[in-house]
Amino acid sequence: MIKSLKISGYKSIVNLEIIFGSLTLLAGLNNSGKSSVIQALRMYSAAYNGKSPLLEGHGDVAELRSDFVNLSDDICVTANFSDQSTENMRLSTNSIYRPSICPEFFYVGADRLGPQPYLPINISLDSKLRVGDRGEFVFDFVKKLEDYGYLLPDQLVHPSSEGKTFEYVLQGWLSEIAPGVNFSFTTNKKADISQAEINNYRPANVGFGLSYTLPIIAATLGAAAKVPTFTTQDEWLNNWETLKSQHGVLVVLENPEAHLHPQGQTAMGKLIAIAASCGVQIVVETHSEHVMDGIRIAVKSELIKSELVKFHYLSKNKDGVTQIDTPNLDDDGKVDFWPEGFFDQTLKNRSILAKRKR
Repeated sequence: MIKSLKISGYKSIVNLEIIFGSLTLLAGLNNSGKSSVIQALRMYSAAYNGKSPLLEGHGDVAELRSDFVNLSDDICVTANFSDQSTENMRLSTNSIYRPSICPEFFYVGADRLGPQPYLPINISLDSKLRVGDRGEFVFDFVKKLEDYGYLLPDQLVHPSSEGKTFEYVLQGWLSEIAPGVNFSFTTNKKADISQAEINNYRPANVGFGLSYTLPIIAATLGAAAKVPTFTTQDEWLNNWETLKSQHGVLVVLENPEAHLHPQGQTAMGKLIAIAASCGVQIVVETHSEHVMDGIRIAVKSELIKSELVKFHYLSKNKDGVTQIDTPNLDDDGKVDFWPEGFFDQTLKNRSILAKRKR
């Protein structure tokens, strides 16, 4: 598990250390540095896997290097792990220093696909199960987890689930986050596509909510799911499960609240918190106080211990450098202070509306 992440020389981040918990929530105004933290994690993972850490569409090293450091300085991402080991990713104009340790990485970005008539099947030689950065493999991901018999820990089995298998639990959480949904899908291996129906309609006729939500739920549950036995499984699956047990699992989610009603956002926070209590490490970037409240309710309900949760509020100082505030969470789900801008807009709005007109 990553205990802390140090980032230096990257965009508005000059030298910043972020303490991680089992569940880490990143909040802040737009353009405050939240996405830069997420991108740093993605760059670290890409470098570990032998790929270019330069994310598509984000520019080269010169463009990514902070304006507040020397032109010759490296971009550096340092992960400190719970076993006291430390690994670095360093990126200069002409070279990459790659880390040798990284958790198995699940990432679902904010730029998720909307309703699609069909989605591709993952046929890459890297057979690790993937939801896809945009949720493009989500149907294939669900199908494979179900086919290989993955089961969910008891804590994550929703009360309305018909069993512990992946698809049953997925349907159970969908019934709370998106009530009234009956989700089904088929795969066509000869065409390398998968197709879904929602309440017997194609996704485009149901709206954006489920299409945006399903990859988040699938990735969260999939990261916590366990295969019942190794002895009869494919070799690649055994190898993947071994890597997960050795290095841990990190799930990074951007804006899980997108296109969800506040009730569903709160339930999403609860789901994420329970998953983090089951040995999965989760980092969430969110603008939703309802997602945060779902996490706080999970703490108060003793579904996750308060010390496993970290809330960080990112902002920029007068010079434009990213800084961080970290309110502490107690066992009742209360924070010890509220930084200016940290999910306080509702109170501000109510204060304005409560004033009498002169």
